Amino acid sequence: MVALLLLASTAHATDDWTTMRSGVDYLHRTGSGQDIYAVRVDLTVPNVGLHASADASGTERRVTTPTFASNADTLVAINADWSDGTTPVGLAISDGFLWNTHIGDDTVGGTWGYFACTATKQCTIAAEQPLDVAWWFGSPTLAPYRYFQAVGTNGQQLVQGGTALSGCYDTAQNPRSAVCLEADGTTLWLIVVDGRTSRAAGMTCDQTRDLLLDLGCWDGAMLDGGGSSTLVVEGDTKNNPSDGSPRTVANHFGIVYEDTLDARCGVANGRWCDGTVISACQGGRYLGGGDCAAYGAGCEEDGDYAYCVDYRCPGGSGSGSACTGASTFEGCTDGSYGTGDCGAFGLACGTDASGSACMDARCPGPNSGACTDAGVYTSCSAGSYAEQDCTASGLSCDATRGCYYPEDPVDTDEPGDTDDTDVSEDTDPADTDDTDVGPPGTPRRLSDGDGCGCGTGVGVGWVGILAVAGIVGRRRR
Repeated sequence: MVALLLLASTAHATDDWTTMRSGVDYLHRTGSGQDIYAVRVDLTVPNVGLHASADASGTERRVTTPTFASNADTLVAINADWSDGTTPVGLAISDGFLWNTHIGDDTVGGTWGYFACTATKQCTIAAEQPLDVAWWFGSPTLAPYRYFQAVGTNGQQLVQGGTALSGCYDTAQNPRSAVCLEADGTTLWLIVVDGRTSRAAGMTCDQTRDLLLDLGCWDGAMLDGGGSSTLVVEGDTKNNPSDGSPRTVANHFGIVYEDTLDARCGVANGRWCDGTVISACQGGRYLGGGDCAAYGAGCEEDGDYAYCVDYRCPGGSGSGSACTGASTFEGCTDGSYGTGDCGAFGLACGTDASGSACMDARCPGPNSGACTDAGVYTSCSAGSYAEQDCTASGLSCDATRGCYYPEDPVDTDEPGDTDDTDVSEDTDPADTDDTDVGPPGTPRRLSDGDGCGCGTGVGVGWVGILAVAGIVGRRRR
């Protein structure tokens, strides 16, 4: 153990550090009427894996935190979401299986939050759905989120982007549990603050927030507190639960660690295909596999992530999409098949080289451009329509290039001049205005520096949201 005496800003608290494993360090901080327990985790270490409670009542959920730690064989475990003791309030995902959905609840001072990580340990702490419409039509376990482990957090965030947030609904000092990420996104903290005892007063929400900032957190939120607050490390309950013993809670979050990576793991953290068989590992721990062919599906990989592909997916692609009518479509996200009607939103279905998507009815394709006889350039991006009058600006129109300067005469610089990056009428030998590009006589499309007015049309900003949301097949990240 290493004992460090902090500066006066932390009221001369004493920090005792213990290295549990490579990349996993345990901190016990005492002083100033507080008793704080925390684990700092380096998510870049391959042997480190993550695990949230599975939907297994009496085994991994609706049990005490020490029981979860034992049954799930975790190195570290902490209590998670608020609950009635049986069902968590917010999001719950375990090893890619969604068993409780996200909830918005303004009665707690802000939208109910969540802490979620992908199979490759890319983690997020947030208080709102990434795109509110998204989870209505898809699942946070699918692209672009692909959350593999997730638990709800206690109300709104305390720290966001390194900034302290205010307005917490609770001003009393109580035992607290919290989770946070440092700015690098790869350093995770799990924290418990004791309270309601003669030794430890506990903390208010704002004091907990300040603690997270002191630890170097960039994004952070509370978990359930009070008698639920429990931190278990290597099977030992480190803090002193205020009920006198660990309380039964709805779900938990844990750190798994394998000293030796399982030889069956194609990747230490992720999912992969072996023919039609899909397998997964966390922290070098083999989670098992299954044959997609048993469901008439194939297996497809995207980086360190893989999924079964429904046989109905257009083109056999797990991210394929196709129009089945003027407004109807079918598509797949991470191999999960679905259908829908763009017409429900006043949109049409269109197809181009990138696939099919809902789009403004004026678009010839979701991502396209065209010129009218009057020299107006019409364009669509992710189904959102816009137009620009090239002729009114003294420009030419091309379906591929859009509005651009008309062709200039061949450079007439004096012999020997080599500054032919300028394609305007360079009749002055001293001219050095080489802002135009391309060989002499080449058309030049407008850039932002030329004052391009490339956004004068009607936008359908939420069309792109619908495409990402799963109404149509999503593109891979």
